[in-house]
Amino acid sequence: MAVDGVRSAALVDIATGMVVRSAGEEGTEFMAVATGLADEARMARAALGPGRPGGDLEEISVITAGRVHLSKVLGTRLGEGMLLFVDVDRTRVNIALASLQVGQLVPAVLA
Repeated sequence: MAVDGVRSAALVDIATGMVVRSAGEEGTEFMAVATGLADEARMARAALGPGRPGGDLEEISVITAGRVHLSKVLGTRLGEGMLLFVDVDRTRVNIALASLQVGQLVPAVLA
């Protein structure tokens, strides 16, 4: 919640889509979005294939007119790991800067 414009944040289990911990404003669609992003991470990892010649999946971003959903992947094993999901008010942030700031918070989440 330390990044300007953040509405909510959650730690999501990639394998199950379950929200492990969350903070901020959670609308009725929050759980569905978290589950959907976990599904997206699993599909993207599968599409990259074994050995991942392009490298491991690091982030998934969904951008709409009013929102930015940033999901940082925490863990590299296929079907496992966590997502740091952050819902940001697009009108209040620079998307690239928000992504950088969220990425810089990952070590604190993992501690």
